[in-house]
Amino acid sequence: MATYDFFITFAGMKHLLVVIWAMVALVVVVAGCGGTHRYDSRLVAADSMMADNPDSALAVIEAIAPDSLANEGDRAYRDLLLTQARYKCYITATSDSDINRALEYYCSHSNEREKLTRAYIYKGAVMDELGSLDSAMFFYKTAEAIADSDDYFNLGYVKMRIASLYQDQLSQDSAAIVRLKDAIYYFKLLNDTNYLISCYGDLGALCGVRHPDSTEYYLTRAIDLAQRFNPAQQYTYKSKLAGFYYFYHQDYQRSNAMAMDVFRHGKSDCLEPQFYYYAILSFIKLRNLDSAKYILKETPAPQNAVDSMNYFNVMAEIAKAEHNSEQFGHYESLSKGITTDIMAANKERTLSIAEKDFHYQQLEKQHSASRQSNRSLALILSITLCLLLVSGYAIFFMNKRIGLYKEEKKSIKKEFDIVLTQLNNLQHQSSSETSKLVSLRLDAMKELSEDIRIRIDDSARVKRIVPLSAYIKMLNERHRILQFTPSDSFWEKMRLSVDGEYNNIVSFIEEKYPDLTSNDIHLFCLFCAKLTPQLVKICMNYVNAKTASNYKSKFIRTKLGLDMNFDDFINLYLRGEL
Repeated sequence: MATYDFFITFAGMKHLLVVIWAMVALVVVVAGCGGTHRYDSRLVAADSMMADNPDSALAVIEAIAPDSLANEGDRAYRDLLLTQARYKCYITATSDSDINRALEYYCSHSNEREKLTRAYIYKGAVMDELGSLDSAMFFYKTAEAIADSDDYFNLGYVKMRIASLYQDQLSQDSAAIVRLKDAIYYFKLLNDTNYLISCYGDLGALCGVRHPDSTEYYLTRAIDLAQRFNPAQQYTYKSKLAGFYYFYHQDYQRSNAMAMDVFRHGKSDCLEPQFYYYAILSFIKLRNLDSAKYILKETPAPQNAVDSMNYFNVMAEIAKAEHNSEQFGHYESLSKGITTDIMAANKERTLSIAEKDFHYQQLEKQHSASRQSNRSLALILSITLCLLLVSGYAIFFMNKRIGLYKEEKKSIKKEFDIVLTQLNNLQHQSSSETSKLVSLRLDAMKELSEDIRIRIDDSARVKRIVPLSAYIKMLNERHRILQFTPSDSFWEKMRLSVDGEYNNIVSFIEEKYPDLTSNDIHLFCLFCAKLTPQLVKICMNYVNAKTASNYKSKFIRTKLGLDMNFDDFINLYLRGEL
């Protein structure tokens, strides 16, 4: 019977599934909860002015003493905002201690996803300023990976920062172009025109002469947006477009007109030295040396080797236009010398970048493997926890079901013994005719009792271990243990004994109510025989004894359509009043 005791536990499988889902939901809720920290109102105010007035935000943050903040969360928030404000105010970082404290806090409070993303972004920015390129890229990409899908600003901003790093440090223009296009997508969703202007302008400058149509499109788009939303910013991109017209289209007239518009209206401190050289060269091509020399006087002094090379190239072009071969040769020689030095430096820089890039890739592989290992470990722990919870409940449920099943077996045995004892007593006390009827019912109950007793008697069963596949196939065995269809012999004996005791009442209802089914007749006989609800349940294959009790109280009303209970119907029939 041990096998069947196990099977009986599967009857509540649907309840077990409900509990499993509830436990999984609980684990998810517990893992994701923790609530959002309510931060100091001064920090929240500083954060709100960060985008448009970072200098004011910085002043507010620096005025807040760390000791005046109530808890670790507020202090971490201050460290994050302080790093962010300094970066936006072009204050070069000399240490990463502030952002490290913020990052450590938010890593342990992952429900603060937006601030965790921001902490990774500005950790990357600080590492970039400290000259650690590989670390900067790692933190930027980590921020990109963990950002929520609807955190449009941080996604756009970190992609813009990655593009800048690719462009300025790694010379990977194609990778920078991809990130800038992604950034444009997110800033469009936010309708953030300031960053859209920057992205369009940077993208146009990156495309260069290799993608002339894209260059003109993106720079023109940046200029159009700037004219509508930030007029001062348009001249930065007009200066780039002037150079594009000069070098690619060789449209000197158009290049010169745009350059002079920038020269007259743009802020000189926002213009690159390269712009002045475009303007000078365009005047030379248009044979206007006086204007070229005037612009040359306004040109800032060269700040680096590239500026010096461009300066000597311009001087050589002026000498050439003046037919001064000696000056032309002198400046051309100086330009070639600087060009040779720049090419050597670029070669060395390319090798250095390749080495750093390889080192970064190795680090990224290590971090990726570490993250994958951590995710796998977390998944295994989650699954193990769920399995332990489910197993614990399953064991509890099985023990409970086995206990109920054993109690039910005892109850059935007891009821059979009571019925058989009563019938035996009646048989000895009654007349010969009554004794015959009692004997019929006694034989029927003995037949049923013996069949059921064999099924529920543990000692009569062979205990064996069967394969799991056999368990699954026998999930319905519970119905064959306690509930089954009695034999035709049982029903015939039961009918005869009821007809004899109640003056052919079974034949009467069959004739008067022809719509009754065989199951209805069987049920009627059991009620007349005064069997307990538990025994009626066994004979009729009901789920529980309560069903049998309910059927008896409603049988006459639902099956015969008479407004009376079962006992009233029997009494009226026996008095001949039906």
